[in-house]
Amino acid sequence: MEGMPCRAACFDWEFIDVAKTGPKARTGTFRERKNFLRMIERLNFTIYMYPANKKTIITRNLPKQNFIEELKRFKNLCVSEPCGCILLSISSHGVIVKTDDQIDSGDFETFEDFILTHPELDKSKFSTNYVDERVSVKEIVEMFGDERLKKIPKIFFIQACRNQDHTGGQDSDVDIGFDVCVLRRNEKGERLPQNHLQVSTAPPGTNIAYSPPYLENSAIVFSTPFGYSTGALSSFGSHAWGVLEKTLKDMEPVNGSINLLDWLKKTNGDLAKDEDFEIQRNLKYKPLLSISHTLTKQILFKLKP
Repeated sequence: MEGMPCRAACFDWEFIDVAKTGPKARTGTFRERKNFLRMIERLNFTIYMYPANKKTIITRNLPKQNFIEELKRFKNLCVSEPCGCILLSISSHGVIVKTDDQIDSGDFETFEDFILTHPELDKSKFSTNYVDERVSVKEIVEMFGDERLKKIPKIFFIQACRNQDHTGGQDSDVDIGFDVCVLRRNEKGERLPQNHLQVSTAPPGTNIAYSPPYLENSAIVFSTPFGYSTGALSSFGSHAWGVLEKTLKDMEPVNGSINLLDWLKKTNGDLAKDEDFEIQRNLKYKPLLSISHTLTKQILFKLKP
């Protein structure tokens, strides 16, 4: 990466007043984006949403086709101009969906991760079961499988739920937004009174097969393990993303640089201590980054002075 610009793009969705029917609004998105932009600016990334000609590129609340087109433009930019590292941030509602190519076994079912986008601009409703607005994480990752990017490290941060909603009805396999209950304790360690938040019931026991998308020389970082809610905190955005930023602030650079995997591992160490984050009615939430990578060398971010 030495001497070559690192390029980042940030895409997110609010789901506020977007259609007559739709999932729960993600009210912490604005603060979450500001926090994430601070992180990648400190890590010396050039941000795609602020190009040199000052013409703002829209990367928020895009319909599916617009999102894919903008993603292609960012990829082509990384191909056509010098680039030492690529970072892509995605923040949206997420869901695991059963794939069509099921393995011939009755013991388990195969699932993959999807994110949810907005409906097309001329539509006042989401499609049935939100199928038309979904984009698979695999499709997003494989967009950067261009042979010309093979040697460039590619980092994907995905902030989205990775479970199934079982409230029933036509949207039974879609995450429509979950509330997280932050439990407070007094000096004796006793739980203090709290409001009872309404969330969906625990998913039924299902044996699930899953493997993350493959892309050479890449790191994929989910805000939660597979099968869990991401635990967005209302107006504060993602809990895991907040800890990610705090960890970066607290880390001591080595020769002016931060090691990517050291940063992620330290974040998980801090998240593992956050036992006060729970969700009512046993909906599964685990404050832990889920990381998979095929990196061939250390990724060192030279911090901005």
